[in-house]
Amino acid sequence: MTQIIPDYLRDHSFGDLDTPAIGAAFVIKHTRGVHHFARKTPLVPKPGEAVTLYASTSSDQPVKELVLRYSASDWRDYAEIAFAPVGQSWDTLAWAWITEWHAQLPPQPAGTFLRYQVYARLPEREANPAKEVGQATQYRLFADNQSRDAGAADQFAIWYAEDSVPEWSKSARIYQIFVDRFSPGQGRDWLQQEDLTRSFGGTLRGVIEKLTYIRALGFNAIWLTPIFASPSHHGYDTSDYMKIEPRLGTLADFEELVAKAHALGLRVILDFVANHVSDQHPALQEALKSGSNPFAAWFKWKKWPEYQSYFNVRSMPELNLAYGSPAREHLLEAARYWLRLGADGYRLDYAIGPGLDYWVEFRKVCRAVNPEVWTFGEVTRPADQQLSFAGGLDGTLDFLGCQALRETFAFRAKPLSWFAGYLQASQAYFPRDFSRPLFLDNHDMNRFLFAAGGSLQRLKLALNWLYLLPGQPLVYFGTESALSQALSIHDPDAIGFDQSRLPMNWNEIPQRSDLAELIRALSSFRERFPGLLYAQLQLLALDDERETALWRVNCADGYFFAALNRSETTQDFSLPQACFDDGQIPINLLTGEQIPVRSGTIDIPAETLLVFSPLKA
Repeated sequence: MTQIIPDYLRDHSFGDLDTPAIGAAFVIKHTRGVHHFARKTPLVPKPGEAVTLYASTSSDQPVKELVLRYSASDWRDYAEIAFAPVGQSWDTLAWAWITEWHAQLPPQPAGTFLRYQVYARLPEREANPAKEVGQATQYRLFADNQSRDAGAADQFAIWYAEDSVPEWSKSARIYQIFVDRFSPGQGRDWLQQEDLTRSFGGTLRGVIEKLTYIRALGFNAIWLTPIFASPSHHGYDTSDYMKIEPRLGTLADFEELVAKAHALGLRVILDFVANHVSDQHPALQEALKSGSNPFAAWFKWKKWPEYQSYFNVRSMPELNLAYGSPAREHLLEAARYWLRLGADGYRLDYAIGPGLDYWVEFRKVCRAVNPEVWTFGEVTRPADQQLSFAGGLDGTLDFLGCQALRETFAFRAKPLSWFAGYLQASQAYFPRDFSRPLFLDNHDMNRFLFAAGGSLQRLKLALNWLYLLPGQPLVYFGTESALSQALSIHDPDAIGFDQSRLPMNWNEIPQRSDLAELIRALSSFRERFPGLLYAQLQLLALDDERETALWRVNCADGYFFAALNRSETTQDFSLPQACFDDGQIPINLLTGEQIPVRSGTIDIPAETLLVFSPLKA
């Protein structure tokens, strides 16, 4: 049965966009005006392909013409094409007519890096009193930030290349390590374990010593939270992109970590924060000396010396990464630098901060160093805006899937019919090669185990789904040892995100061997069925009252069935004839054991997902 959850336990990963009032305001803002959001077909254009671009305008302004302005020469010259209106509709939420527009870009040769903008031509009353009253002039309104100035307007980009999502990423199973809280290393103690806002003393050496442990759990990739120089324990406020934070170790430690990880078959993914830096970054210190200082161009200013900052956190000034900014080139060079040292990919923090064109260029420069680099972004926005990053990032973290798993299995706030409907729509919406790493929790939300009221069975049930669903499974360190927390990050007495960043409880691992064994079994299952990345789930049966459901899972490696019992009691389940013929018996794919069948009925234990295949007796 579904439950009512106190607000301080609930998730807020989308800024409460799933709250009607807040979501409505978001939709109105992103409907009124001129909008493009990088919508195009094909989503990731190849050389020689014509590209159709889509845009919309609202009737708040009398649009005379919608124009595409593009350049393949870094704006040394450019051409313009008029969009064609293709239809109108009424949007009640925005209370406006919405006009859809299409334009077609001509095919481009391989290697072309095309920059473009979209703007509307609008009439405006001339405010100059020296001119005749009522005389009209033209002005431009650019998508998506509604700027009237081309220099400040949003830019978009297309890189025409014959590249694709790296092959290794398709079978990635990722272990997220919050470096400061993972392991101090042999012979070292934690610096302290009382104040969650201060450093605990985890190091790269500690990670190196645990690589074999991580690999034995079945993971083949690690994601390290930021390791660059930073004044904080979390590292999401970089003070030098080219240096390792001394508390964590040295450049030699990093190079050793990469070498040993690769020798074990582990890829190394670095957390890269492009949107903002620390207020201790030398560039900001220089910029604050004078508004005319060259480093002032690195940052966004309200009015010098007042700079814009990430969520108004004064210690995290936002970078100006617009085309032509010196900060932009510095960050691109930093990305190249760590790839040259052996990094295999990047998890891009707060990817909605920099413009979409930045990520297209990021992809281009990274692929030039390592054609197999994998990039995915933290994008806590609706599905359509996540998809706008295609052609730049290889994909985005699956926050929507995470929310669905938590709502269904941790909070139990949604019926199984809601979960089944979500799965059906989600798998139809996202393209095959748009990466969607899926997770149960991370360092910015309550741990799943805490959200589930400490229920290990619910955690195990969710882990089964994590490894069954399309996308790459991603597990936050300590999940295998039942690491939890004392307070919700939203509790009035909490200190925020750090509540979910307790240090690794190494002493608990022997007591929680069942979780570790489950993760190993799930990893083996995933290796047996690599086609699960593109699996299609077909719902065969569902009973909301009894909290049971059955899916057929189709993938390139064959098919099998997944029978779910979310209820807190054992349920008998009548298998449809499609599950087995006479002379066949269901085999548990995780344990290899036969599942007893009585007159076509099986028993599913409480809060369990049975994944099975029919085999000849």
